[in-house]
Amino acid sequence: ENKSRREGFFDTLVEWAAYVSETKLARVLFIADSSFAEPAMLAALKERPERLSVHELNDVNPKLVPGILRRHFAHTGLAELPEVVPDDISAIGGRFRDISTLVGHMKAGLDSHEAVRKQIFEAETTVRSLLMTGQPGVKWTRPQLWRAIRLLAIADSNEGVPYDVFLWSVFRGDEAALRSMKESALIHIVLQELQPDLNKSARRFRVCPGSPLFGEIYRRLVLHDGLAAVFDLEVAKEDVKREQTTLDSYEADLVRLQEVDDVRREKWRVLDDPNKALQKRKEQLLRLILEQHSKLEKYHEN
Repeated sequence: ENKSRREGFFDTLVEWAAYVSETKLARVLFIADSSFAEPAMLAALKERPERLSVHELNDVNPKLVPGILRRHFAHTGLAELPEVVPDDISAIGGRFRDISTLVGHMKAGLDSHEAVRKQIFEAETTVRSLLMTGQPGVKWTRPQLWRAIRLLAIADSNEGVPYDVFLWSVFRGDEAALRSMKESALIHIVLQELQPDLNKSARRFRVCPGSPLFGEIYRRLVLHDGLAAVFDLEVAKEDVKREQTTLDSYEADLVRLQEVDDVRREKWRVLDDPNKALQKRKEQLLRLILEQHSKLEKYHEN
């Protein structure tokens, strides 16, 4: 959030780091609590993305969070150390940033349960705002965010969703949009551990909520009947618009091919088609139009 204080300073810093790294003068270490800087660093490295090595620290086990809080507040001299119930810990998770926020609320005078409620309310407000208005400069859309929330809400919180399934279910293969959503900290990409018999296979990834707290928010939002109905309708409208656009393109192609027959009939011009290529193409377009029509009927039935 400090990039705007010194315009251009961050980009200059990244370019300097890329230079000293490329010339092997030094290795530069950046520490950040999100992935926002990765695109800028890759841009500075240009054709050498392998020069950037990213190491992500895992969240702490939620079972250890109460002990961390007790040790932290033991140094404050409180006569009674705070206790956090397991359900609250499960909602917050073990992300450092979220634990720090929880500590800040408790230091401000809230008891542990109220502090957790406040944090959940703030996170939910953030996600709702993104669903309603989007985020400037990103490559994902609000309906795509709702698709992601729907998919992650029903997935196992520890397993997430396979990368390819998430990519095509939410973004229809648009990897730039997926990466943009990752940079917004709404999702998190995790390397999946390989089974011993798959050591020679390519790496596999899975997609999880941006944090355990966001995962809790996603599950709550899909259970909100009114909100879910509104965004389900918006997603359906987007799907219908996409299918209708495809249908229109097929119909336009068919009209152009039909004009060939019209010219031949009306102006007595002959266009040889010994292999029946034009006829076969028109038949193919008719089948595609019928398929698109069936898709649109299903959307309207639902």
